[in-house]
Amino acid sequence: MGSDEAKVVAAVDFGTHGTGFAWTVRTPLNDDPLTRRVQFFTRFPGRQLDSAKNLTAILVTDDGDTVAWGHEARARWVEALAKRETEGLGYAYAFKTALKSGGSMADLPITGGFVDRSDRGLIRELVTAYLKEIRELATAEIKRMTYTEREVRWCITVPAIWDDEDKAVLRRLAVDAGFPGDPERLLLAIEPEAAALYCHLRMPDAASGPHRRPRLPLHLDGFRSVVVDCGGGTVDITAYESHGDAGPSIALREIGLATGGWLGSEYVNQAFLDKTLGDRFGPAALKRIERDHPGELLELSEQWERAKATVELDREADAVAHVLDPVRIEVPVTVWDLLDEQVRTRLTHDAAGLPRQIVLPPEEVEGLLDERVDGILDKVAEQLATIGRTSGAGAEPETLVLVGGFARSPWLCERMRARFGDRHRILVPPDPALAVLEGAVHFAYRPDVFVSRQAKYTYGFETAKPFEEGVDSTMRMYRDDEGDLLCVGRFGVAVRRMDSVRVNDAHPFRIVPVREDQDELDVRLYRSAKTDPRYVDEDGSEEIGRLTVDLSGTVGRPLRERPIMLLFYFGAAELRVEVFDPATGGTSRVSVDFDRV
Repeated sequence: MGSDEAKVVAAVDFGTHGTGFAWTVRTPLNDDPLTRRVQFFTRFPGRQLDSAKNLTAILVTDDGDTVAWGHEARARWVEALAKRETEGLGYAYAFKTALKSGGSMADLPITGGFVDRSDRGLIRELVTAYLKEIRELATAEIKRMTYTEREVRWCITVPAIWDDEDKAVLRRLAVDAGFPGDPERLLLAIEPEAAALYCHLRMPDAASGPHRRPRLPLHLDGFRSVVVDCGGGTVDITAYESHGDAGPSIALREIGLATGGWLGSEYVNQAFLDKTLGDRFGPAALKRIERDHPGELLELSEQWERAKATVELDREADAVAHVLDPVRIEVPVTVWDLLDEQVRTRLTHDAAGLPRQIVLPPEEVEGLLDERVDGILDKVAEQLATIGRTSGAGAEPETLVLVGGFARSPWLCERMRARFGDRHRILVPPDPALAVLEGAVHFAYRPDVFVSRQAKYTYGFETAKPFEEGVDSTMRMYRDDEGDLLCVGRFGVAVRRMDSVRVNDAHPFRIVPVREDQDELDVRLYRSAKTDPRYVDEDGSEEIGRLTVDLSGTVGRPLRERPIMLLFYFGAAELRVEVFDPATGGTSRVSVDFDRV
């Protein structure tokens, strides 16, 4: 089935903290995105309140069987800990962070049992198991509408800071989980792009500043926006400029350079555990609570989670906002009884005589939040500076759009307005946590919505070029079958870092075998942070994958009659490579085997 024959499009927002799915039916009534009806699933097992996101957590046996997933997994793991019945069980939460090349989970308490957070092979198995559960649940829901699996085009979201090999890993795991292997039936959506699309289509006017518009004007030529996707683990920041020459479609060109970091709200929660509870209970008592009363510790964390998202702010005469009231956390009885008498006396005194209370003064709340908020603000400023250097000034200052669960934080929003509000319009959708999910559905419905993206690296491959005396080392010298002197190990540039690359434009590169009897050519794909690298083994260059080109159809011909044209599509959400053979006139798609897959 071709992608145009899909009758249903379904998106999975696979997040660090939460994961959800939504879908819509492809009908003439839904062709207009402004009136398109998107359906969300909200009845996840183990969740008392309806929500479009389930917890990204899984509980498995040492045989690899899934015991529970989502909120139910966390509840059953806490129960197993309390009963000391964890033998043969493994628990993981927020494990998506381990898929990113160079990702770190060391600061998050996200695993238990036999699960080792540094075991990437095991983490991949957990990702596959979790995606299998969400796919089966989504498929069952879609089948209730009498559609078959073959009639569904899927889309899974990925962070903007992920590299090509990270996306390739996720695609492989998704296919292992039962998603279709056809790239036309399984799309990857870049999360900030999906969020921008959602805000354009669905967002009412929630602007601050003098320039108020009914929705994010992505249809206006030259309009610039910076999407700040504030999730549980990472914060991704991407910038776009709109093109008004796409007719009824929305045309976005990526500007700046996708950036971000480990700045999500889960790190704020961890700071509460380490600093607030650690300082008040003492490190030894906190470790005992973690071991013997994990359910109560989870209850304390959830109280903080609710409090940090609902703190009230007070703006003083100098226009500087502060947290208005202290935050009070109620200590469970079992935890209170574990504490030393001296600790209980001190906490009761700090709470004005009320027992079983932890009181966080406003300045402490601000400090916990600012541990990550300061980093987010610096990354936004860095992105704005990059835009200025690479794309110049726009007709108007960029609009800043905050999405993701952390965007609900009043403190984050206020800090953003205080630092950038004088110049930039700042928008937050009514439900920022669902922006990526719904936007991914709209992207899956019309994948041609994006025009171009910015190349994060200089991409190319190893090739041989004419040897240059005095420049190239004689150690790189090679003479081909026709007697030409070549330099091997040269970096053949296909696209340069910071180039604006149109999604549907092919970047051709001509290659020729070095022997007449050569029946295939192994092409090694490289990237570099430099704009003009010379060799593939110089500092800053690294091999990221390989592809094999079939040359059997021209074996025996003179080398000048055996050129092959590689067509690189760097502007798509995933790197795509095609091979054009002038001798046969045929074009075929070739897969890239990334080193880490």
